[in-house]
Formats: sequence, C-alpha cells, structure tokens
Amino acid sequence: MGNQSSNIEFALIGHQDCWKNITRFVDFLSDGKRNLTAEQVAEVYSFIPPRMVFDVEVRSVTGQVAKGCYIETFIAPDELGMRYWKKNVIKVKEAAECARKMHAGIAGLGGFTSIVLEGKDNSLNETSSTKFTTGNSLTAAFIVKNIEKACSHFNKDLRDLQLLIIGATGDIGSACVQYFSGKVKKFLLCARQQVTLDALTKSLHDRRIGAEASTDIRKLLPEADIVIAITSSTIENFDPLLCKKDIIICDAGYPKNLVFDLKGAFSERLFCGGMGQIKGGYSFTPQIHHEFYDFPVQNAGHGCMQEAIVLALEKNYQPYSTGKGNITPEKIECIYELARKHGITEAPLFNSLGMWS
Repeated sequence: MGNQSSNIEFALIGHQDCWKNITRFVDFLSDGKRNLTAEQVAEVYSFIPPRMVFDVEVRSVTGQVAKGCYIETFIAPDELGMRYWKKNVIKVKEAAECARKMHAGIAGLGGFTSIVLEGKDNSLNETSSTKFTTGNSLTAAFIVKNIEKACSHFNKDLRDLQLLIIGATGDIGSACVQYFSGKVKKFLLCARQQVTLDALTKSLHDRRIGAEASTDIRKLLPEADIVIAITSSTIENFDPLLCKKDIIICDAGYPKNLVFDLKGAFSERLFCGGMGQIKGGYSFTPQIHHEFYDFPVQNAGHGCMQEAIVLALEKNYQPYSTGKGNITPEKIECIYELARKHGITEAPLFNSLGMWS
C-alpha cells in the first residue's frame, strides 16, 4: 500500500464519503486479488486499522514540490454520527500516530476527522513534533470566495440577499458568519442546538446585524436567497419546494449533503463548496486518482486537505486551524493569499453534473 515514506513534509488524514467508491478503493489497494463483493467490503471495512495507503506529490506554480502521503482512517460512511463518536476518535488518533511515525511536518485532518481538534483537547499538537490542522480556515476561504463568485455570476448584490447557513454554530459556519457580517442583508442561522443559536444571534443583534435563527430549516428556507450547507445534522428537512426559484446553494458538507438529491431542481444553481484547485498539479503513487478523487474539475480537492499542503510549501509546520470559533476574516484572507501564491485557488463552480456554464 504505497511506499513507506519517512520524514515527509505533510500527511493527509481522511475517510471515504460513500460506499459506491469504497469497493473500487479496496479492490485497488488489494491489487484486485481479493475480488470482494460490496457486501463483504461493508462487513470488514470499519475493522481495517488506519494506515498510509499512497504517496502524494504536489507541485506549486513557484516551482516548489511538496511530498507527503494519504492516511486512510477506514471510518465507514454510515458511522459518522454521534453513536460512533468514541470509536471514530480512536481511529483518528491511530491515524495521527501513523503521521507521527512517518515524521510528517504537518498533518491535515480532512472531513469528519477534524473532530479531534475542534474541541478543547489539543493534546495532538502538545505532545508531537508533527503538527495537526483541521484545514477549516482554507475550506472557509474557498466557500466565501465562491459565494462571491456565484453572486457575480448571477448579477446579485450580497447586500440585498438573505444568507442561510446550515451548521452556523460550527467552526466553518461561524467563520462564514464572521466573514459575511455587514456584507449581507440578513443572516438566517440553522443548527442543532437552540442555546448556541440564540447566543450567536444575540452577538449579531448587539452589533446591529440582522439575524434570525431556528433549529427547523423549514422555517428559514422560504426567506433564503443563498444557502451554505455545511453540516448534515439538520439537512434531512431540506425541502426544495420551499426554496426561491433563483436561490444559490453551496453544498459544503463532506460527504456532500445536497448535490445528488437536488441536482434536477437546482442543477445550475448548486455547487460543491470548500473545494480548491491545485493549478501546478498533483500525483499519487500508486496511481489511485480515479478511485479516490473523481471530479469534473482537473486537479481539484478538498480545502481541508489543501491547507496542510499550503503550510508544507511554506515550510510553516504549525497548526493553523484548531479549536472552534477561532477562524477570523483575517485568518481566512491570510491562508487564502498563501494558497494563491502557490497556485491553489477556489475550484471553478461545479456539481455532480459538471461545471457551471
């Protein structure tokens, strides 16, 4: 499973987002020798211990090259909820230990694996020469920049629009709230806990910023001009019939929340958020690209992973994104400009059907 690298510049820790791709992924890793059925893969997948599965090389437009690896946690897509919290934390910490043993300078925790850094426990960074980042700052940067790009595409002025953020009290959600404060007509905020929503709403009202909050997305959807869907926790009640016909939707969840369900109704107004494009290109060894990253945009990937790559290219082996609620507009702009320096920018607007026209 890849070359056993050591003293690498970065490690990417993640998980697969759907069972459809996992069977191909496992078959590739076993060199096609096992021929497991989808049912057999599902039975054993979550019992596989975290490990490095391939090497990654990223090329900056400056001519620099950063070498790293990808570590798979083997967390099953249907085990991402609170019920499996302890089991998943153990897996993420085992994956982090893999990064340490390989002497990675910086490690990015992609998707759900960021849970171990979004709380108050920062032991990963306190006890290791390998530093860990959630990648949430660059993810937020790509989300907000593409929201601005989408509004420009449809000739809409943010100041006239009401912005619904699903997952508003999370790390990325609160970053988006800070970034767009004073730039939109009104916030519509949705999350699981009313208490945290009320606190966020009050802080905005104290600054004379319009905001309305609810744990029920159906109460907010009819008013929304733009939607940023970050979390899947409240998405089950997303009813497209409640949406305005000219709504703009950014699906920034991982796994994606809305792209496949709503592609018919909003195919030209829904895009995958939090995605970046590495213009200098990247390569995997072994060449597992089509089993792992299969997007309609060349050299695309998730911003949470690309933050660690940017930091590695900068030789800045420090945790950029940790805890919850620490991402400021200044941090967003800083990591965004560092990424741009290396040709890593927000991906073109696209969804499961392809790129926007």
